[in-house]
Amino acid sequence: MVFDINKKIPLNKGTYDLRRQNIRLKSDLGEIIAKHRIPYLHLIRERKQDFLDRKFPFGDLPKNAKNFLKKNWFSIDSFRFKSNDYKFSNLELFEIKLRSYYPNLRREAYIIDMTSNEVKIYKEAIKNGFDVFVVTIWLYDDWKYDVVIKNFNSTKLKIIEGSNAFLKQIKR
Repeated sequence: MVFDINKKIPLNKGTYDLRRQNIRLKSDLGEIIAKHRIPYLHLIRERKQDFLDRKFPFGDLPKNAKNFLKKNWFSIDSFRFKSNDYKFSNLELFEIKLRSYYPNLRREAYIIDMTSNEVKIYKEAIKNGFDVFVVTIWLYDDWKYDVVIKNFNSTKLKIIEGSNAFLKQIKR
């Protein structure tokens, strides 16, 4: 479809509802917002695994961090390297969630949901000594948003197995 930029575009209520549709677009938007709010954040979707083989200002990436990232490359959202005096000190992992805020949200709406595989990966990361955070970005009706960063806590989330769980509910 070709648009004429000289003609006025009719302003309707909007054809698309970002708050209720297109989960993938919301996920992308959440990651982009997080990248602009958290310094030195690397999004997995923007990098290839060979990024980990390069020389960093702190030198080579330690093998345990490199192996962990390569093993779980397609399961985590983002990461950044923590360094002190140009020496690697730790790996920080970030799970990013973009949520729509409604004025009358139930208490359960504030509980983060993850798959059991994600929880397993982040627990393994903590066991390896890495820092894990959950970033929740709240979208409001007026185009404003908040970014909330909390330490990962597996006891304060619910396990959802994505579309498989939904399909099992339908079959009942």
